[in-house]
Amino acid sequence: MTSNENQKGFWHGALLLTAVALFMKVLSVGYRIPYQNITGDIGFYVYQQIYPFYSIAIILATYGFPVVISRLVAEQMARNNSEKAEEISRYSYYVLTLLGLIGFAALYIGAPALADLMDDTGLIMPLRATALSFLIMPGIASIRGYFQGHENVIPTAWSQVTEQTVRVIAILAISISLVMNGYGAYSTGTGAALGSLLGGVAALVLLVVVRIRVRKVQVIPRRINALRFWGIARRLLTEGTLICVSALVMVLFQLMDALTIVSGLSEYGLSSIEARETKGIFDRGQPLIQVGTVLATSLSLSIVPVISKARAEKNNLLIQEKAGLSLKISFVIGLSAAAGLVCIMSETNTMLFTDDSLSRTLSFLAVSILFSSLAMTAASILQGIGLARTAARYAGLGILLKGFLNIVLVPIIGIDGAAIATVIGLATVALLTIYAVHSKVGLIQYPFHIGRTITAVLIMCSAVIMLQILFPSVGSRTLASVSALGGAVVGASVLGLTLMMIGVFTDNELVQLPKGHKIRLLQNNLRKGV
Repeated sequence: MTSNENQKGFWHGALLLTAVALFMKVLSVGYRIPYQNITGDIGFYVYQQIYPFYSIAIILATYGFPVVISRLVAEQMARNNSEKAEEISRYSYYVLTLLGLIGFAALYIGAPALADLMDDTGLIMPLRATALSFLIMPGIASIRGYFQGHENVIPTAWSQVTEQTVRVIAILAISISLVMNGYGAYSTGTGAALGSLLGGVAALVLLVVVRIRVRKVQVIPRRINALRFWGIARRLLTEGTLICVSALVMVLFQLMDALTIVSGLSEYGLSSIEARETKGIFDRGQPLIQVGTVLATSLSLSIVPVISKARAEKNNLLIQEKAGLSLKISFVIGLSAAAGLVCIMSETNTMLFTDDSLSRTLSFLAVSILFSSLAMTAASILQGIGLARTAARYAGLGILLKGFLNIVLVPIIGIDGAAIATVIGLATVALLTIYAVHSKVGLIQYPFHIGRTITAVLIMCSAVIMLQILFPSVGSRTLASVSALGGAVVGASVLGLTLMMIGVFTDNELVQLPKGHKIRLLQNNLRKGV
């Protein structure tokens, strides 16, 4: 196979995994809205308390460990050593099995202590059900890594689609069944955790079947080489965690909320039931933030692999150009998504979750879309230029700051404090990581057009607010839905036209984007008309 064919295969694989990741994120966001409608705010609160623990296992099995294993396997395949590649796959499985058992035992045995820390002993069984996810992580991660090391991403892609599809169907089906039969929020939360497990089991079965069919050599089990075992363990732990740091940030922010909000609201003066319900309403913001962040980063993160390639070629000018463009896209879309959601938050809240409770708090939380988008993009750029440890360090600082501010602010100002803590924590991560990118590649001369972007966003917001004044949606979920969707369409249309008319993106930037040539022609025609 020629180098051109290899490169073509690499990009096809990268695009496939990107598309699958986008599909998974959309499904991950989408099912939580009907889940809240089925189980109510208390039911949603229970699910969001256990969700971060499941997400940590799944992120490591999807983004972190498979990438490291694929590198180890690819190194051996480059030497035409299939037997050694099989051995690495086996050792990786042993290492991850040990880690999975530790994770399972820690969460299962520690569930009472965690539930006590969360100020809700009813969470013990849902947490223990979630612990089972750590037992299927080793097989999924090791087999995905093996195939990716052979430059075959098809099994990984299909397993991700299978996992998420089965998971969503199982969660919703189990939840509907339990609620219809009179079970409470905590039983439904336990059922949802087991539904998530079914998705993982389906993915594992698929991967095992494919793995058995394509095994190239029969490996004869030998005594485990302790030195090799711990060497692989070290690489999996360090590199695997660093690789998925940007994906873990939002989950760990949610974990801080799970650990601190209910107790903080109790100190603020709410009863335990009121505190849990308030946390459930606050958690409505999480899928909305995810949607905004996905919109803002799906384009920018697609450029990041080019930065890694440019670094390998020592093309510093290309690194600077691509890093600047990635951050610019994140800023423009992130700011637009945050501002647009703030404008239609009350209507969106009613449309998706039946009422507009805590819309002001959720509006504060929506601002974090801008900073989460910038933080994820900048962290990915740092990984691309070999500064993954720097990205992890700043992410850790932001997570600790988020937890500290939750503990300080929530007892004083209530649930608004958690939203403010999220914004400040993510803003800190974003500013530090962007500064690190600038220090390494230099961004000062890149045409970000911040003033033009803010102007376009203000015009968009004015159009949406004018629409709301002309067509108020008070007291009706149907009218709120029409207003939210209409506001989104009008806002996006006005924003797109304004961005083109005032030239936020240059012709050179536009041609690097999907359908960029057509957008460039439209922009030039609009500007000539002006």
